[in-house]
Amino acid sequence: MPRILKIDPQEANYTRLKPAAEVLLDGGVVAGPTETYYGLMASAGSPEALERIATLKGRPEDKPLLLLLDTPLRVVCYARSVPDVVNELAERFWPGPLTLLLKAHLSLHPALIGPQGTVGLRVEGLAAIRMLVRATDRAVTGTSANPSGQPPAETAEQVADYFGDKVDLILDAGRLAGGLPSTVVDATITPPRLVRPGVVSAEDLRAVIPDLRE
Repeated sequence: MPRILKIDPQEANYTRLKPAAEVLLDGGVVAGPTETYYGLMASAGSPEALERIATLKGRPEDKPLLLLLDTPLRVVCYARSVPDVVNELAERFWPGPLTLLLKAHLSLHPALIGPQGTVGLRVEGLAAIRMLVRATDRAVTGTSANPSGQPPAETAEQVADYFGDKVDLILDAGRLAGGLPSTVVDATITPPRLVRPGVVSAEDLRAVIPDLRE
């Protein structure tokens, strides 16, 4: 069984998260909470950990791993162009369950880059995960903690059942809310296109992007 560390996802501090940060900086894999389900987290700068997650997920190569950020200021570290609409969407919906597809820096690991050369970025709504990103100074992956084709995990116990000691540490935040996934918008085109409906509705998006494509 992997090590399990209980946390309050909205009040965790750096001291409490230090073991998880150390695992990530050492190239390991952490499972932890997001606003909906548990996710598998590896540092964006750890190729071996990214490949481990892709293997654990059994994820097709054309479905890249999205990245969780602590602040919109970190977008430029992973996207090589940032249209003005991204700043408008970030101001309205981040932190929160909106994932934006942007043109990826070519130096990113292939597991993070989609077939169209994009990377998915989101500023995570949970304070603990934003703090974890800040502690490692790297974005972390946020793909759901389940093998492809299985239901996403809502509890730390479900994560352990799925993966056992194939993950190095589980941040246990109790049972999560589940529900709809993050909304995905392709911001590489004008006007942007709704790729995946989710928590943020098309109506809410149109308050910022009146001509949103669907």
